[in-house]
This record gives sequence, C-alpha cells and structure tokens, in this order.
Amino acid sequence: MTIERWDLVVVGAGPAGLRAAIEGARAGLSVAVIDENARPGGQIFRQIPEAFGVVDPGRLGSEFARGQALFAELQPLPIRFVLNATVWGTFEDRVLEVAQGDRGLRIRGEAVVLATGAYDRPVPVPGWTLPGVLTAGGAQTLLKSQRILPGRRILMAGTGPLQLVVASQLAKAGAEIVAVAEAVPARALVRHTISLLRVWGITRDGLAYRWTLVRKRVPWIAPAILVRVEGREGAERATIARADAEWRAVPGTERTFEVDTVCLGYGLVPSIELARLLGCRLWFDALADVWVPERDDAFETTVPGVFAVGDGAGVAGAVVAAEEGRIAGLAVARALGRLTPVEAALRMAPARRRLIRLAAFRAAMDAAYRIRPGLQELATADTIICRCEERTRADLESAIADGARRPDHLKAWTRAGMGPCGGRMCGLSVAHLLARQLGTDMARLGWYRARPPIKPVPIAALTGGPATRTTPANAAPR
Repeated sequence: MTIERWDLVVVGAGPAGLRAAIEGARAGLSVAVIDENARPGGQIFRQIPEAFGVVDPGRLGSEFARGQALFAELQPLPIRFVLNATVWGTFEDRVLEVAQGDRGLRIRGEAVVLATGAYDRPVPVPGWTLPGVLTAGGAQTLLKSQRILPGRRILMAGTGPLQLVVASQLAKAGAEIVAVAEAVPARALVRHTISLLRVWGITRDGLAYRWTLVRKRVPWIAPAILVRVEGREGAERATIARADAEWRAVPGTERTFEVDTVCLGYGLVPSIELARLLGCRLWFDALADVWVPERDDAFETTVPGVFAVGDGAGVAGAVVAAEEGRIAGLAVARALGRLTPVEAALRMAPARRRLIRLAAFRAAMDAAYRIRPGLQELATADTIICRCEERTRADLESAIADGARRPDHLKAWTRAGMGPCGGRMCGLSVAHLLARQLGTDMARLGWYRARPPIKPVPIAALTGGPATRTTPANAAPR
C-alpha cells in the first residue's frame, strides 16, 4: 500500500490540532490532519451538520463564534483533511495506519502531533449501564451536533467545569434539570480566588454558566455524590447523597429523584492510546488521576518527532490546548528547517506568556476538583466494571484473590479490557480496584498494554478494501 508522506501529520482536529496545523502550514510545511469526525472542530467547536442551517448564530454562544474564527484561518491554507478516519495502529517509524470507511490508508509524517483529546471519566455505580445513563460529553455532543436533548427529566452528577458548562447548555436549550449534584463544595474554589481572577475571561464564562442555572432555578446540591440509578428498562430513579471530604456517601443523607436521564460528568481522561502505541513514555499524574505522556518545553514526547498537545496530553481546556498546539506546530517548523530558532522563538513567545498566565488557573482547577478515593468505591459486588465483557467488581476481586497482580493479568484472566473500547471504559477503574486490593499505588501498576487496533475498524480497511472518495485537500469547513 502506498504511503502518503507529509512534513507534518496532525491526529485530531480540535483546537490543539488545528492550531498546530495552521502554524505549520503558515511556516511552509505540507500538512495533513486526520480526524474521526465528519467536520473539523473537535468537541469544543463541534460543528452542526452541513445539512442543518444556522439562522441566528448568536443563539449558539461564544464557542460557536470562536470556532468560526478558527475555521476562517484554515480556509486559505493548503491543509489536507482526512475526515471520518480512525488511526488504529502503527508498525513503522511515524507511519500511521488509518481506516477511512472500508479503505485503508498509510500516512507518514516527518513529525507527528498527537492532539487526540480526552473522553469522559467512566465511573461505575450501580445502574450505570441502564439506558438513559450517559456522560456529560455525550449529552453535549447530542446537543451541539443535532440540537437534541438527551431526555426530559435530567439529573446531572459529577464535578468540574465541564459539568457546569453542559448543565448550562442543556438548561438554555429547554431541558428540565431536576438537580445538579456537585461533589465539590463551593468553598473549594473560594480558596483559589486570586488564581481565578488572573484569567478573568475564563472565570467570567464560568460565572455566566452558573448564572444561567440560577435563572432557570436549577437546584445546585453540593457536596453530593451519585449513589445509584434504578429502573426496569431504563433510568427511572437516581439517588444522591451528601459527600464527605473523600467523596464517600454520608449515611442518612440520601435523596431520590424521578428521572429518565442521568448525565455523569466526573472530569475527563486523556486519550493516550496512540501515544502508548508509538512508544511515548508516560507518567501517572496523581493529582489529575490520569496517565499522560512525558513532554519537553515544546511538547515533544520521548519519541523524537512525536509531539503531544491539548487534552490528550493532560486536560487543561481549549485555551491551553490551542496554545500548546501553536508551540508544537512552530517547533516542528523549526526542526524541519522552515524557521530559524530565532524566528520560532519570537512566534512562540506570546503563546508561552499566555500559558504561564494560565498555569495558576490550571493548578487551581486540578486542586479543587481532584478525584477523591470514594468515587472508586461506589461500585457494589454485582456492579459491572467492564461493560464490553460484562465483568463485575466481584469477578475482578476473585481474580485478584487468585493471584492477579497487574492490569494485564486481569485482562488475560477475565477479558476485562479486551472489548471494542480497548479498556477506555474500564482501565482506570480496574487499576484502582487492583491498587486498593494490593495496597499499592497506581504508578506502580501501569495500565493495559497497548495493542493494535486501538479502536474498532472494518476488516476491509485492514485487508485493502474497496476505495472510497477521500476528502480533498484544503477541505476546511465553510
């Protein structure tokens, strides 16, 4: 199969990936961007399908306007977009195996920027597999891409900025939100007031989201944790309880709501599967409770020529993601000789200053919304941990009692992590359960070994299936 060759290949068309592509193209690099969606933008700038029309852009909020400005920068640049495409593996140096429908592509970059984004943290609680239980990000996708509400009576349960954003967006769209159960009390943010005020634009947006909920008279219950979801064929009741400092339910404080939808939003987990497959060294960020790639000051990983930016390298939001992408794109241009070190440094300087200003805010968010151990203790013995293989907490504990000592042992003995999600839905929960049982820490255990394909792809794409029309070069959104 012929290998496409580019100076810069970007995986992910969110704010980080698009900014890296823009800076690379402006510096004279040939650039290709691969993304799983039909149109660029990622989750934060997710576009409405082309078949839909936008009558009043103002009603779609400031994110829509910022996205349109970014897309306008893309328009004149000769960037090739490979859309509706999944990077599923790699077997040669910086050669990415890509499935686009039934067609297989091989794309190589002199440099590769991973801007793979993040996904909602899976939190196994009794009833979380019932129809009507979804993540905050899933609800946001329905709303942004199709203007569809996920249900009629919605309970939001979780913590962090994303839950606030999605709750506000759903409320503005007309959803009946019976309550927002926030695990962190308000005083956790008050102690970071100075850090929040230093980035007033972001803080102002957060206050606007909160004011929307106040105007809509949405009950805000904090600190509170989701205990269970019940129903026969779908979510019918959701029970929350007051949460202590470690996010364990306080006995005697339970409240039950009649619902048809529960949105779980306990933060995000970086998508590190491709970084692992490429051999990038990872480290466990105990504060954020996630694995992230090691990077230098230009966001290059331990694998030469491979960069990692945005939420896929550590969740910090769209503004940080864009600045990291900008620096990485310029670093690639410098490495390939399209910019002198002085030119690259001058162009990077504004982004570096913005990242320094945002660092305190990021640290404040990480500290305030730090995952507490009680979240991993909500699952009962019969709660499913691995949804793909339907393995319960009791199944995993039995394997640990029999001698399993690493996540890969549990994978081999119980098949947890072998399903279509590749361990994204159970990996952290399995590791936490193992760490508790063995009395050790997450950093010592590691995670499931990465093996291709890292995401489900059609067999035809692996065997050279029928050709399909690819997205033409310079296919920026209009």
